[in-house]
Amino acid sequence: MNHTFSAPVTAAQRQRDTLLGALVGLARSTVNEPKTEDTDRILAAGLRLAADPEAAESALLRMTDIVETEKHRVAPNCASCAMPCGNTSNYDLARLWGAPAEICALKVRLLSAVCVLAGQKTTAQIQKEICDDLFVLAEDWDTELLLSIVQKQKSISCLKTNLFSQNLFTNAPQKTII
Repeated sequence: MNHTFSAPVTAAQRQRDTLLGALVGLARSTVNEPKTEDTDRILAAGLRLAADPEAAESALLRMTDIVETEKHRVAPNCASCAMPCGNTSNYDLARLWGAPAEICALKVRLLSAVCVLAGQKTTAQIQKEICDDLFVLAEDWDTELLLSIVQKQKSISCLKTNLFSQNLFTNAPQKTII
């Protein structure tokens, strides 16, 4: 799978960021609500599509709608809540692209790892890891805490690829953190 993520320039890239933000919202909705029989499949399909640099804007938009529909199935009361807590809110990837260089680099590495996981044969461990890591993307954690998560990802056996030594993101800072 070719992971070419960068700060959005085109309409398709902006839609890709919207999809990724919605996937984070869906993953976060499963913290307090049970998944449906479709949740893990939708998360994986959305991540695989978002990781495709050739994905059409229309396909990304359709998948975003599917993710939003699933999020409302998982947490139906959140859509009409009079006092939203933000727990199921979509993540604005502008926060990622505007983060300090070290934070941005760690989060894009984590995002890349999640996309690799989404391409693996599904197991309960992989499904949990995907949700956990998408949850982390929206958190304002410091470099040390993010680094511990990325290092944990690096040691997961299903990531035997040389993922962390590749330059996968065109706008990610080039400074080596790990």
